[in-house]
Amino acid sequence: MNTARIAIDRSAVVAPLDRRIFGSFVEHLGRCVYDGIYEPGHATANEDGFRLDVVALIQHRQTPKQPRASTPFSVN
Repeated sequence: MNTARIAIDRSAVVAPLDRRIFGSFVEHLGRCVYDGIYEPGHATANEDGFRLDVVALIQHRQTPKQPRASTPFSVN
């Protein structure tokens, strides 16, 4: 059986890494959108139905916003 080895030199930095590269996205899976980000009856929901506690967490992560055609709303 052949084996492979990889050597990683952590001191060999090519360029700084922007931590936002590990972004996130939201899909209509499970309860991520409904009963998650969008829940009009929730105590922290704004007048549009978005939960402000979840919005604060999203803004805290500082992930880049990339609008998609399949999403009818955005959180700014």
